[in-house]
Amino acid sequence: MKWISLLCLKLFIITSSVQTDSNFTFTYDMAMQCKEHICQHGYNYETFYLVDYADRKAVHSDPSIVFEMHIAILAASNGHILLSTVPKPDATDPVYEIVVGGGANKFTELRGNLKRNARASAKTVGILSTVNFRAFYIKITEDGLIEFGREGEILPIISYQDMNPLTVRYFSFAAWNGVEAKFLFDCPIPLANGSSVTPSSQAVEPKLTNSEKLLRTLLLNKDPYQPPRPKFTVNIGVKITSIMYDAFESKLSTAVSIVRKWTDDSMAWNPSKFNGTTYLTFRQGQIWSPTLSVFNSDSISMLDAKNQELIYMVNSGEATLHMQTSIQTWCFDYDNTITKWPRDEYLCTIVLEPWELHDQIVLRQLDANSDAMKAFTVIDDVVQNGWDVSTHQYVVNSSAWNQIYTFDDNSTHLNDRYIINVSLKRRATSYNIVFYTPLLVLVTFVLLSFWSERLNMKRVWFYGCCTVVICMGLCNIDFLVPSHTVPTIMILYVAVLGGVLLALLVHVALMTSLAKRICKTTFIQNNLTSQWFRALFCLPPLKVCQIYETVDECYTRQEDDDSGVMGSRNGNIEEMQSDNKEYSESMEVAEAIDKLMFFVYSISFAIMLALHF
Repeated sequence: MKWISLLCLKLFIITSSVQTDSNFTFTYDMAMQCKEHICQHGYNYETFYLVDYADRKAVHSDPSIVFEMHIAILAASNGHILLSTVPKPDATDPVYEIVVGGGANKFTELRGNLKRNARASAKTVGILSTVNFRAFYIKITEDGLIEFGREGEILPIISYQDMNPLTVRYFSFAAWNGVEAKFLFDCPIPLANGSSVTPSSQAVEPKLTNSEKLLRTLLLNKDPYQPPRPKFTVNIGVKITSIMYDAFESKLSTAVSIVRKWTDDSMAWNPSKFNGTTYLTFRQGQIWSPTLSVFNSDSISMLDAKNQELIYMVNSGEATLHMQTSIQTWCFDYDNTITKWPRDEYLCTIVLEPWELHDQIVLRQLDANSDAMKAFTVIDDVVQNGWDVSTHQYVVNSSAWNQIYTFDDNSTHLNDRYIINVSLKRRATSYNIVFYTPLLVLVTFVLLSFWSERLNMKRVWFYGCCTVVICMGLCNIDFLVPSHTVPTIMILYVAVLGGVLLALLVHVALMTSLAKRICKTTFIQNNLTSQWFRALFCLPPLKVCQIYETVDECYTRQEDDDSGVMGSRNGNIEEMQSDNKEYSESMEVAEAIDKLMFFVYSISFAIMLALHF
């Protein structure tokens, strides 16, 4: 047992020494002797390289090795290496696929087929780096032993014995979706005599279809940022799919679908020379396309498309591009700060202009019923929201625009502008229920209060409750009403609040002793006893009686005559006091004032509501 323990200790020391020998540094001079391949399109083997199997068999660091490859990888994870016998193998073809740093840079694996059939794997956390190149080797022996390891290490990371080894004719590289990887290949192979030799691999020319051949011909030496000519015409059509207006920020958010058509004569071709190909599609950025910006946007930038659609081009050179985007523009009426919110209406303008300043672009409006608009915007659904929208679109030429905006640099603004006038009207059904129902209820109850019992504390409490309710509503409505405008609905509520406070003040004043003394003055008595005053305010007529000092005394004597008391003071004193209270000067003055306020309030509220609507 003792010698077994010593043997295990010796193996541990040897293994530790091997691992410490892995301080291999891939220098700049080494990288300059290699070829470079960059993967930017995810898990896709695009370019295959042909290797001379006889040459690789002759050039090796060990006689038993038939294929040897030294590479370096710079990536965050998922460096894929494919060794195959044929170019573009499918899922059934046997291959050697080595995944370096798979699973977010946590494992390395050897597969027998594309994306499946794992043969060997090892846990390798942090094997790749985005800062430094990591160098590796691949060795295949005559008896089918496949080894993959780090440069400078004796023991491989993974190894696999293949009983039916493949003859490697092609190799390729790939990465992962969202990962950009850089591979250095055909690096020098160290020989046993201390020298090195650099293998040479050639990229396989892919078989191109007629469209691909035409695409390569058209894009040869084509600058995608250079317009076809200094002055040209662009047809443009705009379909508004959704509009939202933020009254707090005075900002209009518009979702639009834009179709642009232009003709590039340099891109035209003869279909008969390319097997009848009549149209092509280009990715945005492959060829020049007119970019747009918004003149009155909240930010200065070109329009950013939500959808990366292809550019459709026919053989005459006519190109069509469909784009969906969102526009943020300012919209505020500085001349009128009193609005009809929540029944508000706005007239906004969106100005589209070409992003290029030094090239003269003439804009032409596409008809909404044209084939191009119908074909490309049929997928754009119009979203119905809380606004009724009507638009008017037209083009303003550069000369007219420069006369409007004279402060701009006219030497660089030679492009036409595309104007979209947007008329907005809020669908305020829910707002009407929320805001106008309490207002009408308050107005109705205030008007009815003038026909209730007079000179009573119940009416005082009613007016006080109305005041509290209106004040609470005004204090909690600030998050709904724009602060930079004055909605007429707020004016209505404030007017009702003022009317309630005035009615409260008048009612409380009539209940004071001072008001009673004023009512007994000669002026008030003369008006109360006059026929025109009583007819004007619909007061009950006075009975003919002798001349007494006050109206109360007349009412009292008349009641005494009707009851047969004849001025006797021995009757029911409480009944007489009740009659005196009912027919007092204060009650008649209060009744006249209530009828007057009912008339004035009714006319005032009716006029304000009519002006509001």
